[in-house]
Amino acid sequence: MEKLSNLLFELSNEDRLRILLELEEKAMRLTHLSDKLNLIVQETARHLMRLSNAKLIKRSVNGLYHLTPYGEHSIILLPGFEFLSKNREYFTTHTLSRLPLEFVIKIGDLKKCTFEDDVMKAFHNLENMIQNAQKYVWLLTNQVLISTQPLLEKAVKRGVKFRLILPENLTPPQGFKPTPVPKLIRTTKKVNVTIAISEKRGGVSFPTSEGKIDYWAFLLADERSHKGCRDLFLHYWERAKPGIPKAFPATPYF
Repeated sequence: MEKLSNLLFELSNEDRLRILLELEEKAMRLTHLSDKLNLIVQETARHLMRLSNAKLIKRSVNGLYHLTPYGEHSIILLPGFEFLSKNREYFTTHTLSRLPLEFVIKIGDLKKCTFEDDVMKAFHNLENMIQNAQKYVWLLTNQVLISTQPLLEKAVKRGVKFRLILPENLTPPQGFKPTPVPKLIRTTKKVNVTIAISEKRGGVSFPTSEGKIDYWAFLLADERSHKGCRDLFLHYWERAKPGIPKAFPATPYF
């Protein structure tokens, strides 16, 4: 625990953390770091000495500072903390505990995502995503949003590949009129996260501590977040059962 505490202490200083992030991009000299971070040379040198003593960085014979492998590995783990700290209020009431551990560890993939706490805007983003999809639409959800049905049908007709995962015991909402969709529908006992993703856009929502989905969404912002959600969807897709929910009519599906 002492070594861990020492590591966290070094990382807790904003200037030392900024130095590490700069060195993650490229090796730099003392004076270059000082200018880049707008620190006086003496202060920069003091931080570099601390980081060197902590074995996070090393100075080469030509005067360039660079990360050690220990420093590189420590930095790799930081995006998860960055994502959690940026969304601290959200994670006082929402949980990642129902996700597979390997995806919780990679939650830093979402660090550049934007948070949307307006449910109507989140649904609007979903509709726009379906309307603009050209290659595929993948949905993991615990309910059917009626307004998306005609959009999905049009998407399928223009050649968009479609995958949908629903709870096996889902009851269709009042006024539900199923439209033809491909056979690529699967069911699962419990939906622990909602995912909506196309080849360009997407979003993910996590459950509350009580296990409810409120559709406050993290909107995907870059290829890293997109790939992370795509991999998470495929994890559930591979474990879901082919077929439609028990209460759904069978005839409209082909």
